[in-house]
Amino acid sequence: MRTDLKIGDLITKAGIYTNPGVVTKKNEDGSVSVDTRAEIIDKYHRHTNTSGLSEEDKNRFNEIIDAMQDLSPLEQIEKLQDKIDNLKLNTENKYLVQYLRNQQAHLVAKSKQLPRTYNIDSKKILL
Repeated sequence: MRTDLKIGDLITKAGIYTNPGVVTKKNEDGSVSVDTRAEIIDKYHRHTNTSGLSEEDKNRFNEIIDAMQDLSPLEQIEKLQDKIDNLKLNTENKYLVQYLRNQQAHLVAKSKQLPRTYNIDSKKILL
């Protein structure tokens, strides 16, 4: 029995149920309720699979990415970098920052552009 599932986690398929869905409820007996409606999947996983994030962080992730939809890829990369640099100052944002970095890496690979400025631990710089 998996105890690490969170509300909003994506279930690609479970046993004979082959339609993807989202965990909507954790039951006392250890089972979970899964909803396969497209609008429920879209609520939590609009841009990428955010399983592993808390429900609050899933929503924050989607809000951040939603706000950038009309920007060019380079502008999105740079906005994400600013957001990452600000959020990583608080260790409670560790997982959200990782998902934002993954989204940024996807944009970098797709557009072949890099942010103009970024912050990095000086110990990680190789000369």
